[in-house]
Amino acid sequence: MSVRVHFRDVPHSERIRRDCENSVNGLQEEFPETSKFEITLTHTGDTHETHVHVTGKDLEVAAIGQALTVQESVTEALEHTRKQLRKHHDKVIFGRRRNVNKRA
Repeated sequence: MSVRVHFRDVPHSERIRRDCENSVNGLQEEFPETSKFEITLTHTGDTHETHVHVTGKDLEVAAIGQALTVQESVTEALEHTRKQLRKHHDKVIFGRRRNVNKRA
């Protein structure tokens, strides 16, 4: 699995990088079909933005989080990512079950 954290207009922070990697590891355990996470942290005006892009087998998800602090924006973006991954995962799993029930 690949995790890349990009700091743009935001001071580099090893703590935030570790927090991102730890959160991504949790997501990867929950959703093993994921293979690459890219997280970009930016500062625009009064807010911080975090963009998350996830790819994997037949999977591509993007999410954005905005907040006054970098950590809050990261948390929001990764929570949105988790929701989208859950939605995709459930769609795949339940879609297979529906197809099996139709054949029976």
